[in-house]
Amino acid sequence: MSVSDLDPFWVEARANFLAKGSTSADPSACGTCRGNAEAGEPVEHEGCAQRATLLQAPDHPHYEILAGFSLEENAKLPARFHVPVFDDCGTPNAWLCAVCWEEGTVVQWPCATATKYGTQVFTPQHTAETVQKKRQTQATAMADAIAKAVTALREMQALEPDHVKAAALYEVEMGLRHAAGTQNEEAAR
Repeated sequence: MSVSDLDPFWVEARANFLAKGSTSADPSACGTCRGNAEAGEPVEHEGCAQRATLLQAPDHPHYEILAGFSLEENAKLPARFHVPVFDDCGTPNAWLCAVCWEEGTVVQWPCATATKYGTQVFTPQHTAETVQKKRQTQATAMADAIAKAVTALREMQALEPDHVKAAALYEVEMGLRHAAGTQNEEAAR
């Protein structure tokens, strides 16, 4: 605890701020509270106040996925992934960014991305769920494209001569690379 934490001026200022209530309304807040928040006034109902949470977004990348990328690539992830996690194994204990790390390197929270984007780190639940549904739709579309390509390949193998099979196989491979976003042959290797 610092000296400013005990200073009567700051104790009173914090108490007044907390008594005033939140000036941020949740997206599902009533019309009165949304109007108050837009005017810079505190929300009227406690249930209408927007709350920050330290929970990871539902679409947060898994540990194994993050392990394959560099610190610079992880820092470019959307702000909603840059939430704090508490490291109680290290000495000293610290709050670290959930995604800004690589083998042997960790970044204390708030990281540069969390500092730059501020409140965007704390994503409303409905926004994260929308992103998750969009990714699930994209994954389903990709699985469908792969299934169609496999079916087409099997049909080609049964009907076509070898040189036609090779050309068609290359066309199918390029279609899959295009769907996966890796059109460059060198990037795919």
